[in-house]
Amino acid sequence: MRNRWLIYSLVGLGFGIVDWYFLALLASLTQNHAFLQAPKYIQPLILLVLMTLNFGIWLIPVIPVAISEEKHSHSLRWAAISAILVWSMAIFSYYSYYAFLLMFVGLPNSDFMLFSNRYLASYWADWWPLFKRVIVDQFVEWIVIAVIGGAIVGFASAYVSNFISKRREKKLL
Repeated sequence: MRNRWLIYSLVGLGFGIVDWYFLALLASLTQNHAFLQAPKYIQPLILLVLMTLNFGIWLIPVIPVAISEEKHSHSLRWAAISAILVWSMAIFSYYSYYAFLLMFVGLPNSDFMLFSNRYLASYWADWWPLFKRVIVDQFVEWIVIAVIGGAIVGFASAYVSNFISKRREKKLL
């Protein structure tokens, strides 16, 4: 049982970093000249597709994990908890990676946050407000969504999978 939970955690941690790059890809697509030159009536459709991809990708790691956990534990509650774990670990790794990039690699318009500048007199005074707003506050906001949404999605996906499996069994009998 412990190995499953470790795997769920690793799936979440890996997904958080993958999502960072997926969002960068989506952002680059919105800056594409074809998108900007698309007819006005098609742009909302393209925007809807991009938003669906932005949030829909979060279902990719959590639905299989919740279904797998329900099959192993025969518990919808544990399926929901497994989804919470995956999403929470993804949020943790996403914002940890974000903080790492801010401090050690540098991101556009935030070069002053690089750790190599820590000896400047106003470094920490300038660093903390932005770090709190960009990393801490957003992490807190999204971890709440991960817990509530993970419970709902994990429970629902395991319930639907269980329901479909039982219907198939009845048809075979």
